[in-house]
Amino acid sequence: MYRLFFDTNLLIAVTKMNNTIMRISNSIYSYGLLIAGSVFISISIISIIYTNTIVKVDIDGTIKPGAKDTLSPDMEIGSTALVDLTGSFFNVSITYPNKTSTILTSNSSNFVYDFEADQNGKHIIEIFNTGNNDVLLDGYADTKGNEFAIVGQIMLLATGIVILYMGIRAIRRN
Repeated sequence: MYRLFFDTNLLIAVTKMNNTIMRISNSIYSYGLLIAGSVFISISIISIIYTNTIVKVDIDGTIKPGAKDTLSPDMEIGSTALVDLTGSFFNVSITYPNKTSTILTSNSSNFVYDFEADQNGKHIIEIFNTGNNDVLLDGYADTKGNEFAIVGQIMLLATGIVILYMGIRAIRRN
């Protein structure tokens, strides 16, 4: 059927063999694109759902003398936060989503704030260390993900759609 001499039959045989090999690799390539696109789309959808879900985030750290720390949980009605501060003297204030501000304590060295949100939105808790020693910060807050993260998730979704489309086009060409 195939000769080992260099003639036109051999070139046709090599061409036929290369087409067969190319079709196998095109098939793997096509289904690989379909799988990759589906994975990208799945991850982006799961990530979008997770970003809009309330999760409990631990708060801990230290605030140096003269420094300020700002906590900004994005809470829904009924979400809770607990802030436990000990150490040097400090001031604590909270700004609610409707932009009203309240001073919670001034010149304290020990303070526990257990809070349940009565408004949807970002609550800004500011702690200013006015003393000479570190303030130890501990607690938790229920919060949603950052709204800027949605841009990356949409880009991931669009990438997945493009890759999936490329896989479909590659399959149709075979």
